[in-house]
Amino acid sequence: MNNNFPPNPNDPGQPPFNGQPNEPRPGQQPPDYNRPPLVGLGGWMAVFQVYMYWGLFVSFVTIPAYIFIMFIAANPDIFPADMQAEVNRALSVYDTNLQSLSSFELVAAGIKLVLLIILLVLLYTRKRSFPRMARLYLLINLALVVLTFFIVPPTVSMVSSMIWTAVITLLWNLYFSRSVRVRNTFIR
Repeated sequence: MNNNFPPNPNDPGQPPFNGQPNEPRPGQQPPDYNRPPLVGLGGWMAVFQVYMYWGLFVSFVTIPAYIFIMFIAANPDIFPADMQAEVNRALSVYDTNLQSLSSFELVAAGIKLVLLIILLVLLYTRKRSFPRMARLYLLINLALVVLTFFIVPPTVSMVSSMIWTAVITLLWNLYFSRSVRVRNTFIR
């Protein structure tokens, strides 16, 4: 008899139920032996992996962009005279907040980059601390979005971005705290 499947009640060679430990107690749902346990990096965990890789891509793109913006703000005279007016007009959007915003965003992107690399290592080694660190990353990401709201004058897109980030943070935190797949996968 294979241990992965329940005994066949129609098998004449099968002994009658006598309360064996593997049998369900009266009133209990019998285990579903045909369904494999939810373990691994599939399902919604695959979606979260895409979310993390997207965050890595954004960090790798924004870090050089903010360094370039800070360089331009510090050295506006490196451009030819005919481009100088365009550069000044583009930089005037941020008024006096350009240096502080660029510095803040550079630090935020660096923090996200480091946390995402740590998260990916924890994910692929299936460490028990991964769900806790993922929730921490999501909360830090939300806090950075809220701080940006106070550094830069808010726009409609910033408010919608903050609401969207709050909803995503809430949903992923619920997933990591209640998911059977997460509980079964990260056990080391």
